[in-house]
Amino acid sequence: MAIDLKQTAIDPDLPTVPPTRNTQEAVRAALGDMQGNILRSHGRDHSRHLFITFATGSADDRQKARQWLASLARPQYITSALTQYEEASSYRDTLRTIAGNGAITPADRTAMILSASSVFVGAMVSAAGYRDLRLGADITPDDPSFAAGAKSRVTVLNDPPVTAWEPTFQATLHALVIVADDDPVKRIDPLVAELKQQLAAIGAMVAEETGTAMRFDDRGDPSPTGTVREHFGFADGVSQPLFFARDIERARTGNGGIDRYDPSAPLDQVLVKDPAGGSDGYGSYFVYRKLEQDVPGFRGDEKALGLEIAKQADPKAQDPTDADIALAGAYMVGRFKDGTPVVEQQVPGLASLPNNFTYDGDVDGVRCPLAAHVRKANPRGDKQRQFGVPLTQERAQRIARRGISFGPATLDPAPTDTVGLLFLCAQSSIPDQFEFIQALWANYEDFLRPATGLDAVIGRLPSADSRDRAVEQPWPKAYGSHNQLDFSKVPPAPTDCFFPKRVGQWVTMRGGEYFFVPSLSALTRFGTVVEPAGNEARS
Repeated sequence: MAIDLKQTAIDPDLPTVPPTRNTQEAVRAALGDMQGNILRSHGRDHSRHLFITFATGSADDRQKARQWLASLARPQYITSALTQYEEASSYRDTLRTIAGNGAITPADRTAMILSASSVFVGAMVSAAGYRDLRLGADITPDDPSFAAGAKSRVTVLNDPPVTAWEPTFQATLHALVIVADDDPVKRIDPLVAELKQQLAAIGAMVAEETGTAMRFDDRGDPSPTGTVREHFGFADGVSQPLFFARDIERARTGNGGIDRYDPSAPLDQVLVKDPAGGSDGYGSYFVYRKLEQDVPGFRGDEKALGLEIAKQADPKAQDPTDADIALAGAYMVGRFKDGTPVVEQQVPGLASLPNNFTYDGDVDGVRCPLAAHVRKANPRGDKQRQFGVPLTQERAQRIARRGISFGPATLDPAPTDTVGLLFLCAQSSIPDQFEFIQALWANYEDFLRPATGLDAVIGRLPSADSRDRAVEQPWPKAYGSHNQLDFSKVPPAPTDCFFPKRVGQWVTMRGGEYFFVPSLSALTRFGTVVEPAGNEARS
């Protein structure tokens, strides 16, 4: 049965709901036919991404590929959203048991945690996969950017030319399978080997990427219970659209409340009806991008901006203090490394990764600059204030990020290390969500106001333009202050409260693709597709 995608805060455990909302039966049926990692991150710390190019030269090749995709719908492979939800409950119960029993050894703790969940497996198919496997136009998702593919969107997104992408992504990719778990050796490796053996048997080619969630404590030391960070050192994945009632309640009680900024989102933020699925079948569009991070370059900008901040207070300053550098990084990202929003205070230290904030009291960006990454990517009402755009429209452009870091799991990579983010995000419309954010917010130098500049983290000029052509972003001369005086004049005269400094372009896209995450009923249907007679002659 169909569900109401306008609903927010679904609860599969609630037996009664208001009559205008989805019933428990409908919600559980939809989640049972939906893949995990859409409405909530799979949460595992290690993942392997298998990029698959099927042999499609003959009808027999295509049939084998379709049947292989259908085989993933068996319970031992694909993790449904319902299974993920129930395993998350078991995982939390296990953590409570561990917390209440100080006699549990580290080895037992690990074993208990692993036993609370299975290996996560998810599968998605590209537009080329639907086309080359002859799945049929009537059951192919119709998002225009998905249909065109990531290679055709280079100019729109200011990405490097396809010829500069890594070979994996220059190839035609038909599908992506994600295998994730907290134990990469005993649980991920055997399953990946099994899947690769199956794929080799049908003549498919497989390329791999390996992801690791980097967890560190407040001192920057590796910790299995620490905050997940990315290679620039900042807490990652802090603010996400929330779809389940229990996640929204957790944000209400554990992340500073939701009265100023409500993270909840309706299901249609990320879900669409799967044209190949059954009555309960829903899927999502996923954007995949391999983003390389230039850590030395970023830190150079961070230090240089920190020095300018120091000189605003003391023109004779020769070096920035640690506090100056921390504030510079917070200006660039919009949060300090511990997740404290810079719009809330001038120093780090707020606990529990607060997310209950807006920019209502900082319209001009004297506390959180307008070019800060988190402000560009999620304006939290800025468009309503500046242009009268309804808040519901701005909120509808959010994406659900599901990425993970690649490269050595360290906050201090060696100069020879290649590090970055395997970026993944879910949405119901690629052009209206991911592409809109990247092209019209992050890359648009006049977003909100003229000469705001690029997003200081992910903003990019067209690939043919040099970094020196970027607008110098405006930064506060003094945190939170509009009152600046030019003491070179007699008497001192009011002056601009910002100073210009060019930063950014230290994240480079190395390749990617657009995918659709089909429902389990759709995957099963792929195995029954029969090509029209004479199809071989037209191949």
